[in-house]
Amino acid sequence: MFKKMLAAMGVGGATVDTVISNPSLQPGDTLTGQIVLRGGQVEQRLEHVDLVLMAEVEQESGDAKIRTARALGSYRAAGATTLAAGQEVIIPFALPLPLETPVNNAQLLASPGSPWAPRVNAAVWIHTDLAIASAVDASDRDFLDIRPLPQMQALIAAMARLGYAHASTDVEAGAARIGNIQSSLGCYQEFEFRPVGGSFGGVQEVEITCIPRPDGVYVLVEIDRRFRGDSYRSFVMGQNWQNVNWEQELRACIG
Repeated sequence: MFKKMLAAMGVGGATVDTVISNPSLQPGDTLTGQIVLRGGQVEQRLEHVDLVLMAEVEQESGDAKIRTARALGSYRAAGATTLAAGQEVIIPFALPLPLETPVNNAQLLASPGSPWAPRVNAAVWIHTDLAIASAVDASDRDFLDIRPLPQMQALIAAMARLGYAHASTDVEAGAARIGNIQSSLGCYQEFEFRPVGGSFGGVQEVEITCIPRPDGVYVLVEIDRRFRGDSYRSFVMGQNWQNVNWEQELRACIG
C-alpha cells in the first residue's frame, strides 16, 4: 500500500524516455524514434502516451512581450494500457513535422560572409506526456534542431548580396496572411534583416515571413523606412524557384 501511495505522488512510479533518431531535420520531414516506458515499483494504469510538438513564441502582454510555450500539434503514440512493476515497453513512432515548423539552426540561418550568427529565439521541442491514472503524470522534453528550407536560405543569401545581414528571428503568436494564404499553427516566424554599414534609402529594417505550402513558399516582405513607416510586398517561391534571381526580386520589393 505504501508503494502505491508513493507512486501516486510520483515517487517510484513509471518513467518515460523518448529517444529521437533524427533530432536535426527540416520542416515537413518525419521525426522518428521510440518511447521507452519503464514501470515503477507497482503496477500502474496509463491513460495515454502523447507526443506534443512545442515551440517558444512571443506574445503581447499589456505593454510588454513575453515568451510562452505553445503546442503546434500532438500525436497519440499509445492509448490506455497497464504497465506492470518493472516492465519495459518500447513504442516506435513516426511523426511528420508541419511545413510551418519554426526553424532554429543559427549556423544555417547566418548571412553568407557575416562575422556573426543571428539571434535565434525559436526553440522547438518534443514534449512526451505519460498520463497516469490517479497519479502524477511523467514527462520528457527533447529539443530539436530545425534546419531552414533551401528557399529560406536562398532569401538570406540574396539579402546578403543586397547588403542586409540576418540579425534575428522570432516566433510571434497569432497569424500571418499573404493574400488568401494564412499561417495555421497559431504562430508565425519573422526573419529580421538590417543594412550593413548604414541604411539604404532610409530603410532601417526588413522583415521576411515565410508560409511554406506544398505548392511553394509564400513570402511577405515588410520594409521599415525612417520617417515613412512600413510598406509591404509579397511573392511566391514556386516549383521553379531555383531558376529565379531572388536578389533582383527582393531589390524590386525593397526599392
